Parts: sequence; C-alpha cells; structure tokens
Amino acid sequence: MFPILGSLVDFLHALLMVAWVAGLPLLFWHHYPRATRWYAIYAVVFIVLNQASHVLLGHCFLTSLASWLWEHGGAPPRSAPDEWFTVRVAMAVFHLTPSHRAINLLAEALICVTAVGMLISMRRTRPAPAHGIGRD
Repeated sequence: MFPILGSLVDFLHALLMVAWVAGLPLLFWHHYPRATRWYAIYAVVFIVLNQASHVLLGHCFLTSLASWLWEHGGAPPRSAPDEWFTVRVAMAVFHLTPSHRAINLLAEALICVTAVGMLISMRRTRPAPAHGIGRD
C-alpha cells in the first residue's frame, strides 16, 4: 500500500510541475481571463510552497513524503531515495543526471518568467484610468 501511495505522490508531483510550466502562456495570452486568473493564483501558491519547502527541508515536501512512503512500504529501495524528484525524473526520462545547481537555475528562470508574466497580466487586466476625474 505504501509504495502505491509513494508512486501516487510522485505522479501528483509531476502533474503539479507540468501544470505550472504548461500554464505559463496564460499569463501572456489573455484569451481566457478566468483561466489566467486561476493559473496566476496556482502559480503563486506553487512557488511559495516550493520555496518555503526548500528553505525548511532543503527540497520539496512532496519528495520527502514520497520517500517516506517508499521507505515504509517494504518495497525495494529506489536507486536514490533522498534524491530530488526532478533529478529522478530526468534520470528516468532522459537518462541524464542534472546537477542540483542546474535545477535551481532552471527553477529560478521559470520563477522569473512567472513573475514577469504576472506583472504583464496584472497590467493588462487593470482598468484604464478615468481621464479628467479628480483634476482641478
């Protein structure tokens, strides 16, 4: 049961990361304002939780939860149970082992793109100022 839950946490982790990256265009393209608004909220919550988790644990809390579930499930240990999720995914999918520094740089770049997109999104959706009102 625990290994299944560990796999589900890893799968959820992957879906959350894909949703964050795949939704970035919504911040620049406002054809669907409701989707843009929901994505903007999701992106901010995602980044805040991710950064807080890295400050407190040194890695994502979902990585810790999945590792704990795998360890307590009696399943054979994974190749690198304490390794970051993004490293494990890159090893499984691309057969590459990125450094933690490379992952941090990519995450920081994506956070920057998200922040710029948020600013652009907020500027585009802000109501236009009324001209002549309040002027003497």
